Amino acid sequence: MKLVTVDFETHYSSDYTLSKMTTEAYIRDPRFEALIVGVKVDDQIPLRAIGFGHMQMLLDSLDLENCAVLSHHAHFDMLILNHHFQIKPKIILDTLSMARAIHGIEVSGSLKKLAEHYQLGEKGEDIIQAKGLRLADFPMSQLLAYAQYCMNDVELTYNLFHRLVHDFPKKELKIIDMVVRMFTEPELLLDEQKLRDYKLTIDSEKMVLLMNAGVTLDEVMSNVKFAEALQRLDIDPPMKISPTTGKKTFAFAKTDRGLTDLAEHPDERVQALVAARLGNKTTINETRAERMADMGSRGPACIYLKYSGAAQTHRLAGGDSMNWQNLQRKGTLRQCIYAPAGKVLVVADSRNIEARVNDWLAMQEDALQVYQNYDAGEGPDVYCVMASRLYHRSITPSDEFERQFGKVVKLACGYQMGPDRLRETARQFGIVISPAEAQIAIDVYRASHGMVKLLWTRAQDAIGTIAQGTAKAKFMDPRSVLALEKGAILLPNGLKIRYPELGHDGKEGWSFKSQRGERTKLYGGKVVENVVQALARIIVLEQTLEIAKHTPAKMSIHDEAVFCVDEQEAEYTMQVCREVMSRPLSWCSDLPVAVEVQTAVRYGDAK
Repeated sequence: MKLVTVDFETHYSSDYTLSKMTTEAYIRDPRFEALIVGVKVDDQIPLRAIGFGHMQMLLDSLDLENCAVLSHHAHFDMLILNHHFQIKPKIILDTLSMARAIHGIEVSGSLKKLAEHYQLGEKGEDIIQAKGLRLADFPMSQLLAYAQYCMNDVELTYNLFHRLVHDFPKKELKIIDMVVRMFTEPELLLDEQKLRDYKLTIDSEKMVLLMNAGVTLDEVMSNVKFAEALQRLDIDPPMKISPTTGKKTFAFAKTDRGLTDLAEHPDERVQALVAARLGNKTTINETRAERMADMGSRGPACIYLKYSGAAQTHRLAGGDSMNWQNLQRKGTLRQCIYAPAGKVLVVADSRNIEARVNDWLAMQEDALQVYQNYDAGEGPDVYCVMASRLYHRSITPSDEFERQFGKVVKLACGYQMGPDRLRETARQFGIVISPAEAQIAIDVYRASHGMVKLLWTRAQDAIGTIAQGTAKAKFMDPRSVLALEKGAILLPNGLKIRYPELGHDGKEGWSFKSQRGERTKLYGGKVVENVVQALARIIVLEQTLEIAKHTPAKMSIHDEAVFCVDEQEAEYTMQVCREVMSRPLSWCSDLPVAVEVQTAVRYGDAK
């Protein structure tokens, strides 16, 4: 199969630019104009075409629907190919996604920085001279220079790919293809009117929410009153150590992670408070509703997900100013995503996959038996079992509050969470507990999960191995799934978990440089959280990839895969999902996995 490297240069201006617009909005805007396309077939000298007609002729002559097509930031170039030229490549390859998985935050994802890192040559700066120019506005000499710049990008991308592809997991290349197509070959529809009505409803309710929180817009700028308002909503105000005094103070600055995390809190009263504090009168749900409505006015939903968007776990992450990974399960936004006429959504949710992986990795055999019994219809689910230990009585699914608390404890405490964090996590699910109750819940979990506690210890020891390369053990876990090496944990799919600038402070312990550029503490439970999420991600995405052989995946939200099929194919697709997602991968052949599959026209109706 031919490898064709493709790069588009497009019109942009001061008010029509990717720095101010999403990729989807930019490409589907009426002002869009493709100026130049550069292509390289296998290792041949790059070609270029200028103007839409010549581009169409060149692209059609290449038979790209039977080729592997490579770009740097394939979301951009492949959406142009599909939306403006009606071309869907046989295989999509993306050096940006590959580089993100290999380098994380250690090397910028820009083609310029990657070319410098691998000493491939200079990218050039001719693009600066193109601002505001339509094709008809270019002097010929400048247009030819711009075309040369485009072909140079093609050459750099091709050479970068051959540096990155060495030892890159082949199955992960297929996952990149699947993820990019969720954006470039959209099918799901968005209920524009319902989204706009929802935005208006939020806007009209904001002042009421603030009033209910007991604070005015002016008062919210007072640290003390803002903290009191958060406390009335059962939220502990985020704190930090002041660099000036060395003492604890409120983390209420616009750049403080504790505050920005609250902007996505499921309680809309909290969102309203934080939005007012940040000087942004629009809450996160309002912003999402507006962006989704605007997208719906242009066409189907382009689901932008960053491959390996989470630096340590390689999980998918939101992108293009829209976090599709964080839509509240029972929220209005999910209800506004629906299937075209004559089709339905098939939603497959891997049943408590993180909890299962954690117990399996630790060899917590009694918990594994609970999963197996439940999957066979012979016992309670693991969250009811946990809740029964907490409440000292038999908890059933009808005890919704108690089971929910059991779920929170089972998941959160599996990562060595302390009482303060457990209280805050529980609050996000509407559960208010005292510090003493949080500590009791932690004690109950740890008393019943001795093997998970041992896994934390092994993970703590592994940090020193990663930092220094002197191994106490070759593998982090008792199942020998996670190999240790200097600077990384090797995952069974060939990718690695890295902790950039990992170091030890005698007072604070181990820490590393996070995606946000700040120092983040690292301890056994945190490492276990990272590896469990990474392993769960491998399982779910490889299962999704297997199902996608039958029908393309249209969305992926952590443990959930969404497909859109003709109504008459729904039952067959559900059966494929059940078969594939109830079968573990080869490296975890004794892991009990299971799936819950539902169909619905609207995504929000698939509970």
